[in-house]
Amino acid sequence: MSPFFFFFVTALAIDTSSSPSVTTSSCTASSSSSSSTRSSPNTILYKSQDYHLLEVVPHSTASFTQGLTSYGGHLYEGTGLEYKSQILQHDPSQDMKTVQSQMVTPNHVFGEGITYYFVDRERKDEGGSGEVVVREHRMIQLTWKNGLALIYKIHNPPNNNNNNDNSNNYPTWELINQHSFQTHTGEGWGITFIPHTNEFYVTDGSEYILVWDVETLQEKRRMAVTLERGGEKSSSNSGGGSSSSVRLKYLNELEFVDFGRSSSSSKMKERKKNENGDRGRRSVKDWDIHSVYLEPCQEGDYIMMKSDDNDPPQTTCSSSNTDSSTTTTEECNNNDDKDKGSFTSTMSILANVWYQDVLIRIDPVTAKITRVYDLSDIYPYEQRREDGADCLNGISVVTTSENSGGGDDDDEEEEEGVELWVTGKWWPKMYRIRLID
Repeated sequence: MSPFFFFFVTALAIDTSSSPSVTTSSCTASSSSSSSTRSSPNTILYKSQDYHLLEVVPHSTASFTQGLTSYGGHLYEGTGLEYKSQILQHDPSQDMKTVQSQMVTPNHVFGEGITYYFVDRERKDEGGSGEVVVREHRMIQLTWKNGLALIYKIHNPPNNNNNNDNSNNYPTWELINQHSFQTHTGEGWGITFIPHTNEFYVTDGSEYILVWDVETLQEKRRMAVTLERGGEKSSSNSGGGSSSSVRLKYLNELEFVDFGRSSSSSKMKERKKNENGDRGRRSVKDWDIHSVYLEPCQEGDYIMMKSDDNDPPQTTCSSSNTDSSTTTTEECNNNDDKDKGSFTSTMSILANVWYQDVLIRIDPVTAKITRVYDLSDIYPYEQRREDGADCLNGISVVTTSENSGGGDDDDEEEEEGVELWVTGKWWPKMYRIRLID
């Protein structure tokens, strides 16, 4: 997203008075330090009501970060701006040292979100005994207004344990295709891969998550992301509408997360959650967000989309007319059960919201926001403004090889929860956090 476009939103959207009433000295001090800060396996550098800070590493202030993704124990970063967009490869074992970089081609495009994905291909066995499935590892990077998706093939390094040259031990990537795409706004923002449905979830700065076919990048359906608002608060925040649901605009970077994989003891986690309650965390309905981000969710005027003749249509709430001649008056985002069998209750989409210091957790089937994580104290707005840094943007799950893990029983609760790398545009630091669920 352009740093100058829609600039007045910054003043409206950033409300530092809504930050949690916690001491931020340890967190903000790590932001201004030039050195990295890494915790031992069970040391927490800083605690907030929504996350625990585990590690702080350097991040280039020249990087206009548009997205993060992980593969093979390395973190990949896609950056933006015309003639400056890159893909960077970072090594978490070396304090996130940048070990490889590649300028985006064509160089005039404005890079946006990035995600790792894979494609399984059937090939003939060289021994002639039949066909085998070969997995190709790839990355895709969106562009902002160019309508191009850049497809990269990842090449794993050869297994050579005797080679002391670490430069040969990192995966490389090559551009293999440029694929055109279309979105609701004509722009590309964020993207994440859903492996078990073999789909991309995509944002374009609107209130929609677009669901794409991995091979063709054709839109199969779209979902309006909705925020439940209660009581009188609903009317004031939805522009006078009477609905208790409003649609959230300016969705940005996305990350698919299975929260169930992060918990080694779900029963213990549930027991402790019942004992501790919500510990003063803000509910979804209490999220204090300016109405410029919200639109009323109205009945009628729906989009009917289907991936092929064999799939039933998907209904989603829409604010504009489409070429589709088929309409319905069902409740907003009242999708059928087609995808419910593919997702478990622990699977979610995490998203940045442009110029909001939060992560939102979205149900991948209903597109309802189920949780809001407040990150406003990790690198406060006032300090960012002094440093010349821009907004929070960039989410990637910490892979198993990066996660330090371990610990005694007393710290078991601390070991549960999804760990993420987060950063922002022109930020001097990158942060490893554990979400408190």
